[in-house]
Amino acid sequence: MVMDIRHLRDEAGDGRDRPFEEAIAPIAAAPPAAAPEVDLEELMTLLAQGDGDKQVLAVEQLRVLVPSDAGIDRLCAIIEDGADPRRLPALQVLGFHRQWLSSRSQLERVLVWARVEEDPEAAAAIAWLLRGREVLQEFLLHPVAAVSREAALGLPVGEATLEALLDALLVGRGPDIDCILTQRLRTMHPSLTGRAADHLLLVGGHVTGEALNHVLAQLPQEPIFDLFVEGRSRPPWTAEPSAQDTELLQRWHHVARLASQALLHAPSGELIRYLVNRSASDDTFARRHASFMKAAMDNTRDVFGPEMLDDLERLMLNATDDRLERMARMLMDLSDKIAGGEMHSHVADLLEKWKSRSPALKLKIFHLLQGLK
Repeated sequence: MVMDIRHLRDEAGDGRDRPFEEAIAPIAAAPPAAAPEVDLEELMTLLAQGDGDKQVLAVEQLRVLVPSDAGIDRLCAIIEDGADPRRLPALQVLGFHRQWLSSRSQLERVLVWARVEEDPEAAAAIAWLLRGREVLQEFLLHPVAAVSREAALGLPVGEATLEALLDALLVGRGPDIDCILTQRLRTMHPSLTGRAADHLLLVGGHVTGEALNHVLAQLPQEPIFDLFVEGRSRPPWTAEPSAQDTELLQRWHHVARLASQALLHAPSGELIRYLVNRSASDDTFARRHASFMKAAMDNTRDVFGPEMLDDLERLMLNATDDRLERMARMLMDLSDKIAGGEMHSHVADLLEKWKSRSPALKLKIFHLLQGLK
């Protein structure tokens, strides 16, 4: 059996209590013994074929040993020899010391290994070796689940890998791998949301609505609202649309409907704050999205802190009575989702300030507080 050295912990640093005698520093330390010469091939053989104690010793030495260029070449030769029993530990050693992968030729060499490797355990170790590299996107849907899992864990999320990540999630690779990919997608920078939306529109007719809904629910909500609810990603209007134009528009409406459902299913506090700010400052926006705004505030499970109240206090400056009434209505809709204690006192103070603006506004806010329309 070959010991997997990738995740082995240093037992000397496990935090366990040591016997009192071990904690006492010696009065005079013996001079250090000369470090024995390390034979890389012998250590590899011990790790692949030795017993437990010898394997542990080999692991400890291999993890601190930085192979020379000649050592790297020898390890690569071991990996490329399909009959050598030391292939797996050789891959693991190379995975610990990855400076040699900065060479494009060496990276291409490893890619060749990954594409032709037939042993599942070795293939997974190769994917682990490539962690942090964009080339892992090629292996997200690998037929060996362990390879897909390592690719999902190690994939950097950026412009170059986003489409492959989306495709893998839309197709599905199994619950555990899909869970990893979902978590990776959530780390995407919001500036890439437009690119993600374009790709979803491109492939939206070839995947299930359930898969699309799941992916849309992971994307940053504010830009998704702008793209699909506000309609900024809607295809341009043409006087004489072609069949392709009609199909694209139908696909957009399909994705936009799913995006709206995903946003309303679990609206984030950031989205609500964005909607409140836009509605309080833009009358046209407030009228156009009044029903969406009401549903989002009803459905959100987030609790709001002082930032929301600070926004409303800032927006009251130079606001008309109609806007203040709208802000009061939004504040009342969110009253049960504002953190208690001092925040509730702050809400009451805000409403009193707004009531003092005019008798008509005071009456309208009074009716809101009484639950009247």
